[in-house]
Amino acid sequence: MRANYSPQLMEEAVFRHLNHLERSGSRAEYDEYHSLSDPIYEVPEDDREVAFEKVNKAFFIERLKLGEHVLRALEAVGLIPKRRRAARRAQLVAVGAGSGEETSMSAAESESDEPTLQSHPEDEAVTPTETHPNEDPESQDNDESDDGVVAYDLARDFEERIHEVTVKRAINKVDEGSNVLNRISGRPVIEMRVLASRFSNPEEAQELDAFLIHEFMHAKDMVDPEFDYEDAFIPGNPSVKNLITARFRLLWNIYVDSRLERAGIISVLPREARYREFDNFYRKIPEQQRRGIFEGIWQTEKFTHEELLSMATDLESLMSKYVDDAEISEEERDYIHLQGSPCPLCKFPTYNWVDDVESICDEMVIEAIQIDFPDWENKDGACDRCVEVYELRAGV
Repeated sequence: MRANYSPQLMEEAVFRHLNHLERSGSRAEYDEYHSLSDPIYEVPEDDREVAFEKVNKAFFIERLKLGEHVLRALEAVGLIPKRRRAARRAQLVAVGAGSGEETSMSAAESESDEPTLQSHPEDEAVTPTETHPNEDPESQDNDESDDGVVAYDLARDFEERIHEVTVKRAINKVDEGSNVLNRISGRPVIEMRVLASRFSNPEEAQELDAFLIHEFMHAKDMVDPEFDYEDAFIPGNPSVKNLITARFRLLWNIYVDSRLERAGIISVLPREARYREFDNFYRKIPEQQRRGIFEGIWQTEKFTHEELLSMATDLESLMSKYVDDAEISEEERDYIHLQGSPCPLCKFPTYNWVDDVESICDEMVIEAIQIDFPDWENKDGACDRCVEVYELRAGV
């Protein structure tokens, strides 16, 4: 697998990172960069772009090691084998007290255990250390052994399914995210779009890592046969499609974050923050059942793409999975109208529902509605604007 970065991302990320360091009083990297980049303005104009790209790439990958954020995220989600950390500090100190020859040899051994990130004309090759043929992969977990070596599981199930990882500069936050291209061809490519500004502040590295990990989890699901992702067609008008897409994205985010929490990995939003998002979408469900549904989703270890989409599309599919029939009556279910669902009268997304029109309106209002919409029933509800219009028509 190769990880490559667009020239636009590397240029802006390096520029922002160096400017932040310079403003913070650390000028070494800033001055070094300009000592290499400023002379480029003296070369012929046609050659400048390539020369600047080389300098930016060297700083992005090697000098500032900004590409490490991407590699660490790929490791964390299991898309590439985790690289063996073998910095035997205690041993090196002990050997250092002996001969210089031994120190040199130990240092070489230590370096050989570090991940091999070979430069490529266009990208960064990711080469993990190999396991011993007689070693049990299950025994190589994320624990530190007695000799100070951190060994990792080098299972390559997902890496072998990914041909390439491409990281590009996002235009804005809406443009950020991950996608998997060429899934059908058998040589899938993960495309990640991220704001270059996320690389600017070293003190916010954890936030960048959390974002990348979260998005690569989505990509991992997309190439996981058990998740069985497919580009599904969502029927309905644009507002309905947008609503279902938003619900699906929320449910998928919950599924991602819950697995990260169980793995002890920080995600972009903690559990309660995700619940607040869920609460906003499903506030019409009674509170006890609403919390129960969220906890049920959070604790579910395996979902398929079809299951998440079904729950996002159909409220009954969601409730039947996590709410017992005894907890809420069928009549109560009929009067649940979710935020953003289209009004049955005007068809616009509705956030201010009148769930029980008969309870607040005169009979003449009900009759006026049913003249225009013969199939409408009280349990269907309506938006507050439509109810107001029909009250005016009825002269109430």
